[in-house]
Amino acid sequence: MRYAGLVLLFLAGVAAYLPSFSVPFHFDDVEGILNNAYIRITSLSPSMLWAAAFQDYGHLRPLSNLTFALNYYFNVLNPFGYHLFNFFLHMVSGFCVFFLLERIFFRRTGDLGLARLMALLSALLWLVHPVNLQAVTYIIQRHSSMAGCFSLLALLCYDLGRSAKRKFYFLLTGLFLLGAFLSKETSFVMPAMVFIYDLWFFRGLEQGWAKKSWKWLLGLGGFYLLLALAVGLAVLRGGIAGKISLYYSDLNLTALERAYTEGRVLLWYLGLVYFPAGSRLNLDHEFKVSGSLLDPVTTIPAYLLIGGLLVLAMVRARKYPLLSFSILWYFGQLGIEALPLPIDLVNEHRLYLASIPLLAAVPRLLGPGRKNFWPGAVFILLLGLCFGILTYERNRVWQVPVKLWRDTIMKSPGRNRPWNNYCTSLIDIDDIYRAGYACSYAIKLDPKKADTHANMGICLFKIGYNDAAEDEFKKAIELDPKYSVAYFNLGLVYAVRALRHPEGNDLELAKANWEKAMELKPTDAKVYYNLGAIYEKLNDPANAVRAYQIALSLRPEWVEARLKVAKAWAGQGRCGEALKLVQSSPVQDPRFQEIFNQCR
Repeated sequence: MRYAGLVLLFLAGVAAYLPSFSVPFHFDDVEGILNNAYIRITSLSPSMLWAAAFQDYGHLRPLSNLTFALNYYFNVLNPFGYHLFNFFLHMVSGFCVFFLLERIFFRRTGDLGLARLMALLSALLWLVHPVNLQAVTYIIQRHSSMAGCFSLLALLCYDLGRSAKRKFYFLLTGLFLLGAFLSKETSFVMPAMVFIYDLWFFRGLEQGWAKKSWKWLLGLGGFYLLLALAVGLAVLRGGIAGKISLYYSDLNLTALERAYTEGRVLLWYLGLVYFPAGSRLNLDHEFKVSGSLLDPVTTIPAYLLIGGLLVLAMVRARKYPLLSFSILWYFGQLGIEALPLPIDLVNEHRLYLASIPLLAAVPRLLGPGRKNFWPGAVFILLLGLCFGILTYERNRVWQVPVKLWRDTIMKSPGRNRPWNNYCTSLIDIDDIYRAGYACSYAIKLDPKKADTHANMGICLFKIGYNDAAEDEFKKAIELDPKYSVAYFNLGLVYAVRALRHPEGNDLELAKANWEKAMELKPTDAKVYYNLGAIYEKLNDPANAVRAYQIALSLRPEWVEARLKVAKAWAGQGRCGEALKLVQSSPVQDPRFQEIFNQCR
């Protein structure tokens, strides 16, 4: 039955996520992958892998960063390979849920067959549940799914180690915990979770447990003390306090308002897990912010209910260890991102691990014994089918950016960001007039967003209203003087003018704006490429080639940049270098034949 169950889980996962393999890059994927120069490795040398993982220590999720770099090395920017690895992580996690719950349920029921069936149904519900889609289909959320996968592997290995009393499993537990830490910061809660798991399920909260657990408690205390010191040093030395203030202003709420609101969010998530209707699934949720403890009136009751659940978990832990652990696991997995941090209030991917005990409770409630379990099992299979269909259909929405953001604005009509991204998706398909309407509405919702004004400028620029476009780009720079995209696009306006009126100083203005964009974001390949074009216009071929080379180093798959450099070298008689350059391209292009013909 176990192997048949694993086959069922695999087939269900493939069926639910089949459309995801053709989903393009979305939203944060653009900066995290498409515009991320660090992951564009051209060899597997230790120095390149290290740079890709740690990214100048600006994005400390090195293990998941490294997998993006390896995806680029083997797949360049073909989303299929990225999705395949995300799906692999999800399937491994699903199998871990099955094996872990099988062991937990067996301890509770003493019936291996029943425990295996309950674990299989629980894992099935979790594997195809639509709330997990963002952690799997949304490529950049690999940080979450990878940390989740390592966390589950760590807990499973710890269970195996305690049961078999083999140190090898404890070594694996430590390695998997390290993998989780290096994938996403939310996994820092896992050492405490492993301790609670041991205390609840292997030691039964024995009398005098605190005294007997002094090594555990000392280790946990030291771990979290070091973690607190590291965070404190980062705040003091990295200027993080100022950045946090800036991020909060971008979110249009304060840290206190976020703290007030999170209690309601944590309880709202429960409803989303148990009632994941398509109308409730959203990439960018619009959630009413608590302005105070009394606005809305549910703010205080939400925290009272959470406090009551936590007290219940502690008081009734000996009698109901599974219920107790489930409560602590749910709030523990959501706890870090529920802190007053400058991040979105609501995100579905945060439920990736937190939802497991909620879904595992369904088989337990429907059939506590073998004789009366089968009607409940049929119901759960039908429920799993419904979840799978919802996930499949939601994946189809994600296949088309315009469709995804249209869905988002229908569910969050009062938020600027969905309208702005809807505008971007329309610009990408050259539906400029509809894009202009979307951007104008986004500006109406929040006129202080620099990226929205920049998108409006792009719309105006594309239909030839260059003066109006210039005004929008300047407005974006006024709102955010460090917004490199606005300088880049303003440079385009001046470059077009220079082509029409070469007697003016527009070419110099274009060059100045692109140099500013380069200063603000030195990893933006487009800036260097356009600077190369400017240098060509200014009859400076040496600097032009140098700029194209930098663009190519930042984006090795860029055929146009590679052709520019290769043609320049071939023209200088450096045919060996030119041919080597086109032959080493990670993507092939028929235009490379020009270089071969030139160098015959």
